[in-house]
Amino acid sequence: MSEDQNRDLDAQFRDLVAGMETDLDAGGVPEDAAASQNPTTDDLDTPVDEALHLEGGKLSVALILAPIPSAEALHSLLALSGIHEAVVRLKPWTGVWLRVQTQTTQEDELNVLLTGRRAMPAEVDKVASVISRLSKYGAVAIMSWLVEGDGIEPGVSGQITAQRYVNGHSEDDIPAGLLLGAMPQATEDLLLGRTVPEDYPDSIQADGKGGKRGRFMWFRKR
Repeated sequence: MSEDQNRDLDAQFRDLVAGMETDLDAGGVPEDAAASQNPTTDDLDTPVDEALHLEGGKLSVALILAPIPSAEALHSLLALSGIHEAVVRLKPWTGVWLRVQTQTTQEDELNVLLTGRRAMPAEVDKVASVISRLSKYGAVAIMSWLVEGDGIEPGVSGQITAQRYVNGHSEDDIPAGLLLGAMPQATEDLLLGRTVPEDYPDSIQADGKGGKRGRFMWFRKR
């Protein structure tokens, strides 16, 4: 990829994040994002999808978005840092997919009620910090926190949160609903457990398998 193309992709990623931050500061929502925004994405304990069934009664999935157009390239760069996770192409960006085991305490839930924020788990924070150093515009971590009720409260409910990382450090939260409204449908499907990376032909699995050209082919001259 040429230097000009890299600059263009960085600029698109910058504009995506900057646009959401501007709308948040202004208290507004872009028309296109508002039309597609799921009203459940920022609310805790709100129905998400009646058709979903969560194995074990809960699910948390994280996607760390990077302004890098190649899943193979991102997977290989992370491998150099000792990180081996599945990577999915979410045009024009790429996302690292993590299934996270969460153990929330009563103190955690009280903190959410008081602050309206959920801290990213350590494994998500680690990967997002590394990815944020690959571009001057950083990375964005999105994570779902889903639970399945029964009895008088059947169905799946939960929350999706998003946070920006720059130069290895976490920054302000980003409104997840606006972010999802600007991303491909696959983003929401992955977060809600409707799909997994193996469902996408241009994804790379944690062990390096998958992708159209195989492991490390992005290093070769075309």
